[in-house]
Amino acid sequence: MATSFQNCGVCELSHITNPSIVWCTECDEGLCTECQEHHSLSKASRRHSVIPITGYQKLPTNLLKVTQYCSKHNEKYQIYCQRHESPCCSKCIVEDHKDCQDIVNLDDVIHNVKTSNALLEIEDTLVEAAENIQKIRQHQQNNLSTLYEKRKEIENEIKNIRIKINGHLDKLQEDLLKQLYSIEEKENLKICQLLSKLENKEKEIKEYQRNIMNIKQQATDLQVFLSMKQIKEGVYSKGIFLHSIIEGEEGHCFSYEINPSIQNIMSDIESFGEVNIEAKPCDIVLTKKKAKQAQVMVPQLTVQSRSIRNIKLTIHKIINTKENVFSCCILPDDRTVFTFFIESTVKVFNNKGLKDFKVKMPCEPFDIVYISQDNTLAVTSGGSAKNCITIIDLAGKKPRR
Repeated sequence: MATSFQNCGVCELSHITNPSIVWCTECDEGLCTECQEHHSLSKASRRHSVIPITGYQKLPTNLLKVTQYCSKHNEKYQIYCQRHESPCCSKCIVEDHKDCQDIVNLDDVIHNVKTSNALLEIEDTLVEAAENIQKIRQHQQNNLSTLYEKRKEIENEIKNIRIKINGHLDKLQEDLLKQLYSIEEKENLKICQLLSKLENKEKEIKEYQRNIMNIKQQATDLQVFLSMKQIKEGVYSKGIFLHSIIEGEEGHCFSYEINPSIQNIMSDIESFGEVNIEAKPCDIVLTKKKAKQAQVMVPQLTVQSRSIRNIKLTIHKIINTKENVFSCCILPDDRTVFTFFIESTVKVFNNKGLKDFKVKMPCEPFDIVYISQDNTLAVTSGGSAKNCITIIDLAGKKPRR
């Protein structure tokens, strides 16, 4: 951009500040009301295209930085080199494109560019990309919903399993407690029966003790002596009877054993489960063009775009090299270059298939490519010798030192 779009470029040269109302795309500067009038009447600029400054301000910033003048020679672009796909000024043609044959007038190239197939393809590509992005965005939104729903499903399943486990453990606990209470009741009954028998025997023994005391106090010695045998037999008989009551009786105490599977549940079961993400192939079908057409910015009157599917190949020329060829390239003047690994040479054939010249290589050549900037060939080499790249000067027909 030559000048600021806010102020008139012509007035600024006279050190006057006037706001610009239009922008001249040819002069690449803004114009005020007065200068626009002179600009539209002048013979040199009356055919120039101008746009309102408000419209110019809406253009993208990167487009505003594009200049219509050659940065090297400060001259306006007039010519277009189709070979290098570059706009050129008159000096560029002389200095850099004198050997280029595909030179056309820039006006012919940009004619109807806004309706060209190249611009239409870019617009279609952007629409296609926007549609694909929308599909991908919708797919990811669906993924978010799927993750949420699956998480809720797994959460509910975990809770249901936990409820079932708790219910099963509660049932096992209830059964074990019932067994505990039943055994306790049976043992209590046995002990109570034994206590009742012991209480009765205890009363009999106390009765014998009272009788002996009374005998000792009231009876004569003869009476005591005669009754001792009877008392002894009764006491011993009572003692034997007591032994028979407790014979076979044992002290009972609860013992228990918890199922090892339940005891080890804390150590054996380290996790409730495991959550994993399952990656599935994306089923998005992205929009693609049926056929990509090669678009070249050339005058539409001279070149007609064709689909690559409609192009038919024909044999143009057969070159008999007589030796094995590793690589080749075609020069702008239709000459063909081949690399011969075994001979360590590079041979150039003219457009009639006849050998033009050959260059002896310091290493066995592999691949080859033409460099248009300085009209040279770059050859990669290897094999028994060291790996290297050799530059061949086509004008001098020999490697550069």
